[in-house]
Amino acid sequence: MAIESYSPISSSSYVSSMQSINTSLASGSKMNQAADNPAGQAIVSLLTSQVNTQDMAVQNANSGINLLQTATAGAQNITESILRMNELAVQAQNGTLNTQQRNILNLEFQQNLQSINGLANNTSFNGLNLLNGESSSVNISLGDSSNTLDLANLSTDALGLNGLNISDPANAGNALQGLQLASEQLLNSQSQFGAQQNGLQASIENMSNQNLNTLSTRSQISDTDYARAVSEQVRQSILNESSMAMQVQNNQSRDNVLQLLSG
Repeated sequence: MAIESYSPISSSSYVSSMQSINTSLASGSKMNQAADNPAGQAIVSLLTSQVNTQDMAVQNANSGINLLQTATAGAQNITESILRMNELAVQAQNGTLNTQQRNILNLEFQQNLQSINGLANNTSFNGLNLLNGESSSVNISLGDSSNTLDLANLSTDALGLNGLNISDPANAGNALQGLQLASEQLLNSQSQFGAQQNGLQASIENMSNQNLNTLSTRSQISDTDYARAVSEQVRQSILNESSMAMQVQNNQSRDNVLQLLSG
């Protein structure tokens, strides 16, 4: 009579399964080689590319916001000069002042005109002049789309301030009218800068939300399910230990039978 032996779980199969589980637990990824999930790997690569593109778009948008903040600060400094010039022009209209006193006021007035041009020419971002008309717009790449930022020319020529003086009451009156128009132009420019900044901020929030959803989807596909992996690790260990115990018992039974036959 033939003696049939128990066939245990293949040790190579057990080792391979445990290696795969341990690698997944150590790396945090279910896909540690292309063979693990070819289709999933392709999807993960596509999602990763999308995340990287959106991350760079967010960086570009933040750079655009920094540029607009720089332009806004320059425009605000020009506005302060305009306000001071307006005070000087009102003061120069006062009939109690003599010519020498008005000339002193006009000297400060002209210095403010020079200051405005200095601010317009020196307000820049990464070497790009923002307020002197050299650049009328800047394109901000947002991945699949773009946002064009409109800049302003805030030089004295563009503001209509060239040639103004407050050397006498009549000129001071003309200067006040010119300063009023320049103030309105400055207000419009600053409002435009603010609106464009809000637009970029909205784009950043939208792209950040998209990134969160994309990262969540990628995580579901590629990241290790630790609870399931640990459970599988325990299951494989139990199966292997059970197989070994059964093999020992099987060997003992064979030995007993052989002893009986030999006796």
